[in-house]
Order: sequence, then C-alpha cells, then structure tokens
Amino acid sequence: MSDCLLACRKFNFMLSAVWLFYRQFWFFTHAVSWGGWLMAQVPLGDALWMLFGSFFWLKLVSFGVIWYFMHTFSRQNYLFYQNMGYAVTHLFVGAFGLDMLLFFGGLALINWLIHL
Repeated sequence: MSDCLLACRKFNFMLSAVWLFYRQFWFFTHAVSWGGWLMAQVPLGDALWMLFGSFFWLKLVSFGVIWYFMHTFSRQNYLFYQNMGYAVTHLFVGAFGLDMLLFFGGLALINWLIHL
C-alpha cells in the first residue's frame, strides 16, 4: 500500500473517533451556540462577522464546561479512546474544530438561503 492511502485511512479512523466522541455532547454545544445567536437578535451578513469573536469565546467556554463535567463525572469513558491511541486533548481539539465547522457552516447556509 502506498503511504498516501495509509495516511488517508489513518485520518478517516481519527475522524471517526472524533465524531464518536463529539456525539456525546453535540446537543449541549449547539443549544448554547444557537441560543447565543438568538440572544444576539439573529445577526446575519456583516453583523455576523462582527460577532465572530464572541461566538468563538462562547463556544470555547462551553467546551471548557463540557471538559470539566466529563473529566469529573465520566473519566472512565476516556479509556476507550486512549486504548485506540488518542489523547483526550486531541479529541477535544478535534471536536471543537468539528463543532465550529458545523455551527458556522449552518450559519453560512442560513445566510445563503435568506439572501437567495
């Protein structure tokens, strides 16, 4: 097998692990994100980009709360991922990136549909 194919398989396996990890708390992060968007009176277009920093910090704080509760109450769940060779920090960073991608992708889709 070529090195490129092995790298693609490894990336696919890592993405599957991050998705499995993210599914445990996706509802909470999206509820906080969409709730913050609604509290900001549904900004779209240029107004949305002015609030990008605020949404980033809101999401970062919500991930900190998730990390605290998972680290305190369900630490044994990490063993599954650690046995596959993934560090908890890498899982949270990957899940944070995935959450940002899904949230801002959803906002971009809504913005595009409204201005169609």
